[in-house]
Amino acid sequence: MAGKTRVAKYQADRTNQKLYFCRLACQAAGNTNDKQLYQAHCETAIFHLYGTYLAFVQELGHFYGLSMTAPTLADIEEALSARTQVSPEVQRLQQLQQQGFLANIEHAYQRCLYAVLPDNVIDENTASEKKETPDLIVNVVTLSNQWLPDEATIREWRQQFAELIEQLRAGMVEF
Repeated sequence: MAGKTRVAKYQADRTNQKLYFCRLACQAAGNTNDKQLYQAHCETAIFHLYGTYLAFVQELGHFYGLSMTAPTLADIEEALSARTQVSPEVQRLQQLQQQGFLANIEHAYQRCLYAVLPDNVIDENTASEKKETPDLIVNVVTLSNQWLPDEATIREWRQQFAELIEQLRAGMVEF
């Protein structure tokens, strides 16, 4: 990334930092025997891995000279097509977002954000005063986390993403 502007370098640094934070969270998950703490570290790693994706998309936007605060791949593609440009990086990321490790990361991220609704959902409008609502704290602690990828899977995704970013950066040239 020699010759890059200070802003573009900052963006690369942020992407690298998110990958580093993901690695630290995976290490912490591997060093704990507590089930809830393990889950917390794995979720943290997933959040940082998805943050890596967002930071890299922002890095791409800066590389192509687009002034977008929070760009999406579609935003970058649209802005570049207006200039009759094509981004091989955006195309590759879109492929992986549809099917590949990036799709898996995004799915895991969504699962961390939104809980799967249990079969016995209590409707507050129809529940009588005699029915007790479940204790949410106990419920969170006892929920199954079978949907959560283990730390080895997250490490593998991180490694694949780090290699992809390195390949894409190597192909990015000033024009």
